[in-house]
This record gives sequence, C-alpha cells and structure tokens, in this order.
Amino acid sequence: MKHSILLLTSAAATLLAACSDSPGIRTTETPAEGQAAAASAEAAQYTCPMHPHYISTDPNGSCPICGMDLVPVSAKAGAAQGDGSIAVAPEMIQTMGIRTVPAEVTDFGQSLRAFGVVETNERLENVAASRLEGWIESLTVRAEGDTVRPGALLYRVYSPDLIAAQKDYLNSLAIGNDNRIAAVRQRLRSLGMQTAAIERLTQNREVIERVPVYAEAGGTVAELQVREGDYVNPGTPILRLQSYSGVWVMASIPETELPLIDTGMPVRLDFPSAPEAPAEGQVDYIYPTIDPATRTAQVRIEVDNAAGYLRPGAYADITMDLGGGPRLSVPSEAILRDSRGAHVIIAKGDGRFAGRAVRTGVSAGGRTEIITGLVSGEQVVASGQFMLDSEVNLREGFSKLQAPPTIIAGPDTPLSQLPVDASTLAEIDHFTDMALYFHEALTDQYRIDPYFVDPALGLGETLRTRFADTKLVPILGEAETALHAAKEAREGEALAAELARLMAALEPWLLEGAPVHYRDAGLTLFQETETGRLWVQQGGSPRNPYGEAPAEVIAWPDPMAGMETGSAERQPVDPHAGHR
Repeated sequence: MKHSILLLTSAAATLLAACSDSPGIRTTETPAEGQAAAASAEAAQYTCPMHPHYISTDPNGSCPICGMDLVPVSAKAGAAQGDGSIAVAPEMIQTMGIRTVPAEVTDFGQSLRAFGVVETNERLENVAASRLEGWIESLTVRAEGDTVRPGALLYRVYSPDLIAAQKDYLNSLAIGNDNRIAAVRQRLRSLGMQTAAIERLTQNREVIERVPVYAEAGGTVAELQVREGDYVNPGTPILRLQSYSGVWVMASIPETELPLIDTGMPVRLDFPSAPEAPAEGQVDYIYPTIDPATRTAQVRIEVDNAAGYLRPGAYADITMDLGGGPRLSVPSEAILRDSRGAHVIIAKGDGRFAGRAVRTGVSAGGRTEIITGLVSGEQVVASGQFMLDSEVNLREGFSKLQAPPTIIAGPDTPLSQLPVDASTLAEIDHFTDMALYFHEALTDQYRIDPYFVDPALGLGETLRTRFADTKLVPILGEAETALHAAKEAREGEALAAELARLMAALEPWLLEGAPVHYRDAGLTLFQETETGRLWVQQGGSPRNPYGEAPAEVIAWPDPMAGMETGSAERQPVDPHAGHR
C-alpha cells in the first residue's frame, strides 16, 4: 500500500487537535458534567483486579472467577476510555506481566523450510555402448558397484571383421601409401577400435585378435547389461557409470513461494543420516510444472559430494533465506489473530491500551513484518496481550449492546451544527481517507486493495443510525455506494468514475460540515474546469486523477465568516504544476 493510505486516521491526534476549535464540532456534555457522572458511577461499582469486566455493587464481595477481593472501579483500572482503549493500573500492569516493545525497522528476510531427497546428478552419468561387433571376452567388470577408473580396461572383443581391417592397415603401412594409411585408419575407427588400440597396432605391427576396450570415463557401475561371452552389435549397451562426486537434492516448494526463488540462490542443508555432509548447496534448476495434488513444484539443488557422504534416497532438511532487507516489524508473539484478522495491542501511555488492526508480511527469526497499521516507534504489547485483548473485545461488545447516544438534530439542522465529537469526526474521516487513497492509486497507477475499503464501509451503518433523519445520512449512503463499486473497479477509468461519485457525495460535508478541519490538515480541494469533477489531495500542487484537463482550487470556506458553499472562491491553477 502506498504512503498516504489512511492519512487522516493515522494522524488522528494531530487532525483532531487541529479541528477542536472548529464551529462544526459539538459535544453532548461538558467536561465537568462527564467527570461528575464518572465519579458517581465509580463510587458505587467494584471490580476484580484480574478480571476487570466483572462489575459489582457489593464493596465486600469477591470475584466469582478467581476469588480475589473486589476493588473500587477506577478510570485507571480497566475502565473503557472514549477512544476505545482501556486503562490499567500500574500495579496490575506488573501483575499481568505486560511487556511492551517498539515497532522498529530491522533487517531480516523470510525463511522458507522444505524437505528434499538426494538423487544422482545426471550430468555425471556415462553410458558405455559397444562400437564393435563380436564376442566379449575378459570382462573386468563383474557386478554393479564396481569402481572404474578412466582409461581402465573394461573387456576385450573378438571380431573377425576387425581382424581383417587390421591386416589391411598393416599392408598399407608396409607399402607406405599415406592416403591409403589414412583411409584404412579411419575405417578402424568407424568399426569401433579406440585410438589407444590403433596406436598399439601401429607400433607392434601385429594383429590384435582380442581388441581391448577401455573406459572413457570413471565412476561407479550403476548398471551392467552384458556378461562374459555375450555377442554384441554396434550400439549394444554395455554398462552405465555414475559419478557421485556431486549429487542433486530435489526439493518440493509451495507454488506461492516460487516467485521468491531463483537459480544460483544459496541453500542451507541438513542431512540427518549424514551429519558430516556439506551444509550448503545452490539452486540449479526450477522445474516448470506444478503437481496438482500437492500444489508444489520441484526445485533442483546442486550439492558437492566429493567426500562421498551422501547417498541417493537420503532425506534432506532445506532452509532458504528469501527477500532480506529492512522491514518495519514487531516480535511475532505480539501478533494476535482471530476472525477479524491480524491485530496488536498498542500502549498509548499512562496505562492505556487499545487494539489496532495490522497487515502482516514475512516472518523470520521471531519477528513479523508490519505492512500497514503501525509506524516506527509505536509501543506494542509483546507479553500479556491476550488478557488485554479479551478486555478490549469485551468492552467493545458492551458498547455495541448500548443504545447509540442521542443526537439532538433533525433534517433541517445544518451540517456545521451536527453534534460531532472528536471520535465521530475520526470515523467520518475514513471516507475522506478513501478519496485520498483512490486519488493516489490513479495518479501513481496502481490497483487499490479492497481490504482497505472495508473499515470505512463498516462505519457507514453505525453513523447512519446515529445521525438518522439528518443531512449526513444521504451523504454517507451515496459514499458507501461509491466505495462498494470501487472495490470491483479497482483501477483505471472505472475507479476514476467512482472517485468522482465519492467526491460528489462528500462535497457538502467537506465545504459545510468541517471545512476548517480539512484545511488545517493540509488538504486541498480541486475541481476540473470543464467536467466539474472533484478530488482532494495533500499539498497545493495539483495531480489530476482524471487526466490532463485544467483544474481550479476550491478554497475552504470559513464558517465564522458566514460564507456559503456556492460562494467558495475558485482560483484557476496550472494542472501540470508539480506533476512527476
């Protein structure tokens, strides 16, 4: 995901502080009234230090779960906060064993574990076939497993045709006709007589009745196909020699991991049956097919076996280090996973904790990459987070069972007069985040991830229920329609059309609801001169997501000056300024 996704939400503290004085923000009670109500509730309620979700009015009672004495409810002892977090007393943090660590950029990669089997290296295999026609005599190789050295005698052949050719060669030598000598010498080679035997014939000037055949390569006899006295023809297989100075390890790799593997990549190996064997290898070949039953592909790893420790069929444990580099990460034990996906518990300071959804990447060495959801330096809980997570979930569940706060507003209430507190404004900002996300996806030409649209859609129904019969409801409804369609479009002209629809829906809220909020956040609103299509972006240099058409700035109105939406000042700008 690109850098500006969830721009407003990820900087919620800054933006909410910037808009705290905006006339469009309303609260339902004063701080003094809220504190008085909280103090009254605390005086009458007691809770268990280990199970803060248990609430009782009996000051002398005990927890039915663990039997501990109850203590007065306090804002610092498991109470839910307005931002969705919970507060835990300092003594309870120590009792629960809560330990926090920062999210930080570390250099690591993903480790892939696989298994493999040792096989023979086909490149080191040699097949000896007969080039002569005759009977085999004096066979020196008797069984599979015999060792053959290069140049060693394999067998002798009695061949009448070759005897006649030798006599013709000796006559040519006696006559001294060089052309005839060369021709007859070539005939001996074509009949299968090796160079060493021809040289011996030339020096001794005697016919060799049992012609010797020497090994052209060394190795171990893996297959012997003839016996003493067999009659062979040219092309008859004699034996197969296999060298085990190098072997292959055939590894089964999941198809999802194949894009991360390349030839030449080093591999760490462990052979349970041969601890002394080499512990390293190299990817030699990636087979182009995938087994439909196991959804794995074969990867061939080349291993040196000069010492002879490895035997075909032996088991190998394989480890590959993939994609190393700097990554934002947290300890793997800090990641919690449930039906909602991956999330962490973040420490917000002063004993407050809250859940945060994250998107994870590769895991290795006890750490997990965080793609989105955290920034470097944020404190996450690495120990004791399960108890905090259950408490956060319980508080959220109770809050969903409670009736939504009463909204004193009607269909004629201006958007700037709606009772929107800081938390509600942050929820509405999810829709503006999506407009920023779509704009960046179009200008940087990448596909949006539908996963990042879901949080805004999840808030739509809650907001529409809370603000029923107000001008905010049709804005949210049309914005949700555009977001649903954008999840299907994902890129190009189709996504641009949904961005235009989303901006048309949000325009009243941006210009009438909380314009000071977005102005102070550093956002700029643009409109194409000819089509009237809108977009919002950070900074003042326009990047038109719809094309190269000219555009103009729509200035943020100041509600204190009584400016109407329609009278917002428009200033022509150069649409190409700031383009990359």
